Amino acid sequence: MPEQQQIRAAVEGYAESFAKRDRERFAALLAADVVQYEPVGGPANRGRAAVTAFFDGVFEVIDRVEFRVTDLVITGDEAAFTFHITAHKKDGGIVEDRGIDTFRVGDDGLITEIKGYHDDAHTQVAEG
Repeated sequence: MPEQQQIRAAVEGYAESFAKRDRERFAALLAADVVQYEPVGGPANRGRAAVTAFFDGVFEVIDRVEFRVTDLVITGDEAAFTFHITAHKKDGGIVEDRGIDTFRVGDDGLITEIKGYHDDAHTQVAEG
């Protein structure tokens, strides 16, 4: 089982890589066989390439992201955090989103599973 510090480093690195638009760091945090449900209920992204393509897709329309983790809880090999994102779109619009992400982390400290929970009631869009 991974140490708590490994889990903390992985999930905080996930948020920081978005805030810094650091694709290489983002990819380096993921296990080769990572599975992402973003959002939960949608189709899964399977494998590092697919999850990194998700990152790329975000930044096709978003110029920059302020990603604030508001609470982080670690239990066993899993972590959950609540977040608040302010996404600045390339067209000048702004998206405010609050939600919860959960993660499973392997013994090597790499993220093996990501689940994103957010809904329209927690999202505000201001057009540019």
